[in-house]
Amino acid sequence: MSAVASTARAIAPDALVFDMDGLLLDTERIAREAFCEACREAGWPDPDFDVYARCIGGTGGDEGAILRAGYGPDFPWEAVRDSWWRRYHEHVEHRPVPVKPGAAELLSYCVESGLPCALATSTRAALAQTKLSLAGLDGYFPVRVTGDMVRRGKPDPEPYLSAAERLGARPERCWAFEDSTNGVRSAFAAGCAVFQVPDLVEPPPELRRLGHTVLESLYDAIDELREARNEAWVG
Repeated sequence: MSAVASTARAIAPDALVFDMDGLLLDTERIAREAFCEACREAGWPDPDFDVYARCIGGTGGDEGAILRAGYGPDFPWEAVRDSWWRRYHEHVEHRPVPVKPGAAELLSYCVESGLPCALATSTRAALAQTKLSLAGLDGYFPVRVTGDMVRRGKPDPEPYLSAAERLGARPERCWAFEDSTNGVRSAFAAGCAVFQVPDLVEPPPELRRLGHTVLESLYDAIDELREARNEAWVG
């Protein structure tokens, strides 16, 4: 097992809660490329990625305010938005998105071990179902909390609190898996043990100070689970 940074070992979980985009599915690169193409089309050819990165993992609807605040009032948000999401949806609604390394193996391990799993994603339910079906992962998540099911999305804790409740588990007995800063803050605020596998953006120093565990891949998460569960059995 290799971990970029970790806390003391978390107790063996009663349930697991997973983000989707950027963690299980390699969608964030598709979204970024669609955004860059939309910006070029709208006459904004060189978007600052640090500004764009603030949108990752959040609930749809906040992007305009984030991008205008970062790029300035002249940013052509309406034109970019329409082209961005058209390009993105044309891809993810009709073609399988690559599954991130270790995702299928981790989910299979959870099934074999009898560990209940839930999805906590900012994506709306219908699109989440399409993405999971095309990727062959739709059978792993009988419990789902999607962006259109919550009043306050990530980084608010509501998605993870709702997922834990639907699983019948206490949040502190759930392990949460995330890739983004917004997602980590959501799961941490809910009280979950948080494991981050960074995707497009490395966790900044202020996020690392939360003390969560940062892994290189979801393969490492399997090792974390095995070790925690073995220690629980020995104890």
